Parts: sequence; structure tokens; C-alpha cells
Amino acid sequence: MSVDWAERQRHTNRLVRRLSGYLFDSGMTGTRQIYGLSKLAWITNSYEGDAAAYIVSTKIPALGDIFNLDFSKHTLDEVAKIIAGKLKDDSVRGLILAHSGFTNFYKAYRNSVLEWIDEHHTKIVPLFKSAYIAKSDSDRLRIVNGIAKLSGIPKANHPDQQMKPEYFLSPAFFMLDREIKFPLINGNKGVQNLLNVLKVADSDLPSQYRAMVSLYGKGGIKDAADLDQVGLDLPDFLTTDTKKATKKLLEKKDASGGRNLPLKDEADVETIKKAGSIIQRRMHNKLTNKLRDYLSAYTLLEGRSEECMFDVLVQGYDGKGNEVLIEVKSSSETGNVRMAIGQLFDYWFKMKGDEEPHLAILLPERPADEIVDLLQWLDVGLLHRLGCHRLGCQVYTIDR
Repeated sequence: MSVDWAERQRHTNRLVRRLSGYLFDSGMTGTRQIYGLSKLAWITNSYEGDAAAYIVSTKIPALGDIFNLDFSKHTLDEVAKIIAGKLKDDSVRGLILAHSGFTNFYKAYRNSVLEWIDEHHTKIVPLFKSAYIAKSDSDRLRIVNGIAKLSGIPKANHPDQQMKPEYFLSPAFFMLDREIKFPLINGNKGVQNLLNVLKVADSDLPSQYRAMVSLYGKGGIKDAADLDQVGLDLPDFLTTDTKKATKKLLEKKDASGGRNLPLKDEADVETIKKAGSIIQRRMHNKLTNKLRDYLSAYTLLEGRSEECMFDVLVQGYDGKGNEVLIEVKSSSETGNVRMAIGQLFDYWFKMKGDEEPHLAILLPERPADEIVDLLQWLDVGLLHRLGCHRLGCQVYTIDR
């Protein structure tokens, strides 16, 4: 992804939980307040940068709805100061100023949903409060059953065309959930693909919910933000009767303990033995962790199948939807680099066939000039702890 979408979602959760806690404690749960809280999940096509259109069109009005104040002539910074003063908590300013929102809610329903909230207010408010205090899967399932009993949301000027209530409510409950375990169930392409893969696209809402949350703990998926990242790649994360899972979200590696750390690929055995296996594997994991930190703005995957145990796959690294495959080596010696080159091309061919490869190697230090020349000739990117020779249009400092 071009932005750290999961972190943006988690940040929005922190913001909404802080504001909703204030509202619930103050008894401020009118139709406008509920509408405003929900709108904080919304974005427009312009959602990045200081001048992002959603800030003026959506975020500031949402905050105005929440506090029954007219912020139409205020900047976001001014709004943040006012709200921080009302809550007597200066930390709220940072929560408000950072980018938030993650769903481009259907424009045709953005106004009509206000009337729908007002009509179902007595049923919706308890659901919002329940989402805020939910502690278990059974708590969340009761909320899902409550959503399933609500009528559809009519489209503006076309009341016969109705949107499923979960398309509006699940982003709100995602923001309210303390553990971010309430999944997004809306019309997003990735969500619909997920439901199709799980074979519940035509099932009732509780069945869809159970199928989605059953994925927590699999493939590095910890919560609903991780689940939303997976999207169209979900089939690669699942083991079925006919195939094994091939990918998972990149997890932090153990780089400090003295125990025998697992190898990523058995083909590394002979080379690593020569240099001291535990030390080298620890260095490998340390480098992988640093890469994970410095590329946190992207969705990072790692291989799961024995035939394709790649180190890191970076999604959308160049802003054009391409993926880059990175092999991490604990030594910059020629033998290690040769091994990395072979692994990269082998892994890429197994995953992508004859698609143009996007490949890179991460090393603990800059290798010899002839190795740099070789990598340039092969069009393989090079990263090392003092910098990056080439990785698409991006340059990263891995360590100093």
C-alpha cells in the first residue's frame, strides 16, 4: 500500500475511542453525535497530505457534529485546540491532527443515513455503547445479531434502493472496539473477495462475521486491521484441502536470544555453518526487523510454503501496484550474495511466472564493487545498513 493503512485505521480507532468515551460519560448520544462519530471513518478520494479534501469536507464537520459546534470557519489545528480544551486533555490534539478515516462511504447515502440513525436511534445507541465496551467474541456476536435485525438504509431520493446496515455500522464498530477485533463488512472489493473466498458471500451476517474472525491468529493476522490489509491476497494466506498457505504478514523476529533460531530456508545451511549459525541467524533476523520498521508504510509479507520461503514481499512499493521481493542475508560475502540471487529468481518465478521481476537484496554492509556491478547488471536492487543503492524510486537508510 502507498500508506500505512493498518496504522491509519488503528489511529482512527484511538481517536474515536477517546471521543466516544467522553460522549458516553457525558450522556451526549444524540443522533448528531452518533452520526459524527461514524463520519470519522469516512474519507474522500483526496485523503493524504496537509490539504487533503476529506479534512474540510468530512473530518471537521464530523467533529462539529460530535460536539454540537460550528467549526466551518476553523482550521483543523484550531478545532483540535478547542476539543482538547473541552476534554482537558492536550494529547487529543495529536489524535485529531493526524490523518484518520479509511472508508470512502457511498456518497448517495451520506445524507440519508442521518435520517436512518434518527429513526433507529433507540436501537443504535445501545449497539454503539456495546461496541465500545466489548471484551469477547460473544459480545461482538451479540452486536452483529443486533445489526442483522435493523432495516436497510434508503438511498437519497430512491428509498426503494437500500444499503445493508452493516456497510455503515461495521466501520463505526471497528473504530469503537478496544481490541480492533470487529471486522469491516462492507462493499469494499477486498472485503467482498474475502467473503467469496470464505464461501459466505451469500450467507447471513452472523455467518460472515464468524468466518472472518476465524482468521485471527492465522498467517500473522492479529486483528481486523490486519485482516483488511490482506484483502485480495487472502487465498495465499489460507491452507485448504488442495493447497498450503504460501504467505503471511511479516512478523517481528527473535534477534536477541541465544537459542537456536530457525532457518528461513534449508538451502542456507552450508553457507551459514561456515560462519557460525546462531550469530548469523540472529543477524538475519535483526536485519529483517529493521526492514520491517523502515518499510512500515507498506504491507509486508513473508513466505510460508517449504517451496517458496521468501523473506519479504513489499506490496505497492513503487506507487504503480508492483511488488518487490527482498532476500535478506547475514553476510555480504560473495557466496551469500550468489545464493540470494538464485533464491530471488527462483521464488519470483514460482510466484509470478514470467512477469517482469522486481528484486532486491538486503545485506549487513556494502559488498565488494564487483558484487555491486553484478547486481546492477542483473537489475537487482541493493540495500545495506548504510543506505540503499536502488529500490524503485525509494531510498531508505536501514541503519547508521
